[in-house]
Amino acid sequence: MHLQAEKIELAKSILETQNQAIIKQIQAVFISYNTDVWDELSNYQKSLIKKSKEELKAGKGKAHNVVMKKYKKWLTK
Repeated sequence: MHLQAEKIELAKSILETQNQAIIKQIQAVFISYNTDVWDELSNYQKSLIKKSKEELKAGKGKAHNVVMKKYKKWLTK
């Protein structure tokens, strides 16, 4: 029941505010929780990801530690 009371208090605060910036920030919070990153990718990015997954399933990928060992010299100072 504590959550319900907090929601009521928040609703009251939202209804009473005249600050547009606060309303926009609250909207942004709800939008960010309802956004799927996949939906924000371009069709090109999605196609590359799908192709990569297919290649991994076909055994064409390399283990992360193998790749990191090869490129370690460029990643450290």
